[in-house]
Amino acid sequence: MTEARATILVIEDEVEIRRFLRSSLGAEGYKVVEAAAARRGSIDAATHKPDLAIVDLGLPDFDGIEVIRRIREWS
Repeated sequence: MTEARATILVIEDEVEIRRFLRSSLGAEGYKVVEAAAARRGSIDAATHKPDLAIVDLGLPDFDGIEVIRRIREWS
């Protein structure tokens, strides 16, 4: 069993896109943390301290750009 290369946070409301990214990135050895909404994604970013965040710009609760701004405030 290999260790995960890095942690990637995927903030995406489309289930199919999250499933594809989880499968593809996981197959390459990345640990994938998923969130379906901006608020949950912001919490997961603080909790998991990902190396990379892939953020949908059109999230149901607020704009993806705002998620990025919030993460940048403390990261």
